[in-house]
Amino acid sequence: MEKVSWGQALAWRLRRQYVAEPSSGLVDTASRLLGLHAQVASSAELIAGVRTPSYQLGDIGTALWTDRSLVRTWGMRGTLHLFPSAELPLLTAAFSQRQFPKLTPAWERYHGVSGDDLRRVTDVIGEVLPGRFLTREELSAEVLRVISTPGVEKALRSGWGQLFKPAAAGGLLCSGPDRDRAATFTDPRGWLPDAPWDTRPDEHTALATVIGRFLDTYGPATHTDFSRWWGIDQAAARRLFKEHADVMVAVDLDGIASWATPAGLDAMAGTDPRAGDGVWLLPGFDPYVIAPVGHRVHTVPEGCIDRVSRAAGWISPILVVDGVVRGVWSHELKNSTLTVTVEPFARLGAPTKNAAATAAARYGELFDADVQVSWVA
Repeated sequence: MEKVSWGQALAWRLRRQYVAEPSSGLVDTASRLLGLHAQVASSAELIAGVRTPSYQLGDIGTALWTDRSLVRTWGMRGTLHLFPSAELPLLTAAFSQRQFPKLTPAWERYHGVSGDDLRRVTDVIGEVLPGRFLTREELSAEVLRVISTPGVEKALRSGWGQLFKPAAAGGLLCSGPDRDRAATFTDPRGWLPDAPWDTRPDEHTALATVIGRFLDTYGPATHTDFSRWWGIDQAAARRLFKEHADVMVAVDLDGIASWATPAGLDAMAGTDPRAGDGVWLLPGFDPYVIAPVGHRVHTVPEGCIDRVSRAAGWISPILVVDGVVRGVWSHELKNSTLTVTVEPFARLGAPTKNAAATAAARYGELFDADVQVSWVA
């Protein structure tokens, strides 16, 4: 079993996730990260902006609604993501593995619907959406014309869209353009006719591709890391890793049995641990924190995790120094001045503060504003 140090692994992750080629565009960034987390739209813009040299605020909107080179839909962990449109057929083929939640009696009691109801709702969505752009209320009304049980009606009114997510995972639903400031849903095949739907792979092939790409971008990782990122239980993730063992190799990550792809292992083994040295200001919900969760014990100092991963699933913007989260930050734009306020977890030296000011300059470019950096003791 090959050995990889944490220094090498973190340097590789920063390189894969953060450092882009000068010619890389927005779609390249979304592809490299396996989707941009978009539960908070402003965070998606900044995640893209600090990783894409040519990015300007508003480019996501153009990519979604004009070029249609990106698509917004529920993805990993049932959260909204922006994916390259050309990759949606591959991803939905893989999502079919976890299209429907584990339908336990507890799940059915909590949501007030049965597994049969959930499948019927999904079928109706697939029948009524093609060729149309429907708001949540309009789509719910279409469903309730066919399935009029009280439990389904209540669940459809929920702001989390729990009954819509299996349709998204099955490639039957994605976001359409807003209508009078109301979000709409539409059929991905009609909205993205140039995506390679005719060559969509089978579930097994799609999962092998996704697992390999996850390991290359977020690895080395364990099946537990994958389960949390993908949104399945650990037992299911363990079975998937056994089923797709041919795309990965075992890695000793400083005593932790992990996995990588052969190509990723070769790259990591040749990575100087100091290659991850540097200072970054990364946005809220940044993938460096979200995945893999198991790495947080090495990337977030003890006693500081609650300042990074906050209540209700909120992930703070982070200050990263040499691969380790050393603080959180926020920003405020007022009168063409962008104030970046950094709250370090411990005292930092002048060189680190100067480097953070340099990193903050990128946000000044994005907002077309002068930047002022303040430090909270």
